[in-house]
Amino acid sequence: MDSAQFVERTTCISCGSTRLAELSTGLFNEKPLCDFILNDPWGENPAPYLRGKHWSYVQCSDCGQAFHKYILAPDWNERRFSQWMTQEAIEEFERPFKTTEYVFSKAVQYTKHVLQLERLSRSLCSGKPVRLLDFGCGYGEFLAMCDLYGFEAYGVDRSSAKRENGRFARIFPELEDLKSSGISAFHVITLFEVLEHLDDPRSLLEVLKEYLVTGGILILETPDCSGINGISTLDDYRKIHPLEHINGFTPATMRGLAESMGFAPIKKPVSFVTTDPMRVVKTVAKQIVGGAIGAGTQQYFRKL
Repeated sequence: MDSAQFVERTTCISCGSTRLAELSTGLFNEKPLCDFILNDPWGENPAPYLRGKHWSYVQCSDCGQAFHKYILAPDWNERRFSQWMTQEAIEEFERPFKTTEYVFSKAVQYTKHVLQLERLSRSLCSGKPVRLLDFGCGYGEFLAMCDLYGFEAYGVDRSSAKRENGRFARIFPELEDLKSSGISAFHVITLFEVLEHLDDPRSLLEVLKEYLVTGGILILETPDCSGINGISTLDDYRKIHPLEHINGFTPATMRGLAESMGFAPIKKPVSFVTTDPMRVVKTVAKQIVGGAIGAGTQQYFRKL
């Protein structure tokens, strides 16, 4: 049987420094990691291909960014998308999380984002629809919500399973496919749960920056990996999965990456999507007392 091939990242994914300190390391076939992988649903199970392969979680000594040093080689990463993460496996993985309450809450959050983005980009659009790109859009649920509010919305997602089973028509496999359609200037670009998956997040953001108009809005969202230095628990595994969540962001490292690339952190406007007056009161109080810029790993930025 073939053995999975990995490539080594020798410089920081955020600042490019070579001063990397190892936080933890091990083999894919050692516990508890091997059990976590075996217990996940897969199309083709990757475990046999990973025997004897090392993982190493490192941190930049200069900017504090943490990431996995070894990542799947391009052809094996493509195999992960096409054979390991089948539509059936994705549905089985997501089933326990997709409760009625979860689906409703997600729709509420999407609505809040739409209202906030419309307010922030209003001066850029001159009465025309907000043009939005959701990179790593998955099945396109957020795009569908944006469309209902009159946005001109587009998505990019590499997963063929998600594109083929998506809820929105304007989803492209690559940025170049979008550009070849003559679409290249956006008022808003969103990356929800994307940066943690990317081999080179800085390079992608450099490219996306060129698609964003001056003054345009960028939303970044990842799991918060503050305090996680290794894989001991299921929560650790979910946040720094060495095949998928290969970058571990904190509020500070996310903000540092964006600022170093010419984006300024901004506060989100307050929006209310509720029939409960107490929720309105709590939202306003939170904004006044603890609404600091960059307090979590969902952050809004404006292109300078």
